[in-house]
Amino acid sequence: MANVAVIVVDMQRGLLQRATPAHRLGEAVAGINRLTAAARAAGAPVCFVQHDGDADDDVVPGTPGWHLHADLVCAAADWRLRKRESDSFHDTPLAAQLDAHGIDAVAICGYASEFCVDSAARRAALLGYRTTVVSDLHTTNDRPHLSAAQVVAHHNFIWTHCTFSGNGVAPRPLEEVLATEFA
Repeated sequence: MANVAVIVVDMQRGLLQRATPAHRLGEAVAGINRLTAAARAAGAPVCFVQHDGDADDDVVPGTPGWHLHADLVCAAADWRLRKRESDSFHDTPLAAQLDAHGIDAVAICGYASEFCVDSAARRAALLGYRTTVVSDLHTTNDRPHLSAAQVVAHHNFIWTHCTFSGNGVAPRPLEEVLATEFA
């Protein structure tokens, strides 16, 4: 079994399929499916994290918006975790599950680059995991001050040039992750 786990963050219908769909959504979903299939084939855990929103959110548990994107392929053995904060590790069993399975590295992808993906990546690095964000598999929407493409590029730049307690976050494209982690 590989010692790396794939963490797919908040790829939920209510977040992704708004009036303007998330940036490069089709490519992101297809790439995530390739990544998770390769991870499963290598015996690596795959974890889908879903945000539980409040009553006025687009991701209220049990509503259509809370469910994962319809084109994402999930397997019965995949881990499913729910969270209430941007940080996938906060008040969830994620770190305990990773540690129990001997995982020391994570490959993170999903939505939204500047919120929950960034929080998961920073926390993973701070916890000591070798942390990769799949640079072409995180997405967001246009924001008032930046386009979605600019947000993605900005975060890839920040992760490349920042360390967290001596541990970095490495943004790497899907093809490189597949070749080095799951070949």
